[in-house]
Amino acid sequence: MDLLRAKGGEIALSLFFVATGAFWIAVAAGMPLWDGFAPATGLLPLVFGALLIILAVAATLVDVVWASSATPDRAPVGRALMVLLAVAAGVAGIETAGFFASMFVTMLFLFRVAEKRLMLSSLLASAGTALFLTLVFRTWLGVPLPAGPWGF
Repeated sequence: MDLLRAKGGEIALSLFFVATGAFWIAVAAGMPLWDGFAPATGLLPLVFGALLIILAVAATLVDVVWASSATPDRAPVGRALMVLLAVAAGVAGIETAGFFASMFVTMLFLFRVAEKRLMLSSLLASAGTALFLTLVFRTWLGVPLPAGPWGF
């Protein structure tokens, strides 16, 4: 009973993810999974539902059942909130600054401030990440991305 009282939130969140995965699997069961030689519309929801259930159960087992009492407390919520706000600001800035510039600044903030990396490695990792994402979306997927005032 002490475990349920101490880890009730984690167990409830895990049950929510298991229920969501089960819902995806139930919906996918009513859809075609394979169409000739290619996957049909139900395959990805089926796979994602199964993965969601597996990951939720595995995380719960590691965090709740097999956790020792000597494990330190979790990191404060402030860091997670900082990362969430940085990503939200990056998404909000896409239309104004352009996709590449917005992703570059967001990643630079995350690497330098949140992860406390050196400036040179933060700059290189941010530029590489923003360039890769731009290439994937613009070139490979053909998504028209906002260019911003600088043209990139």
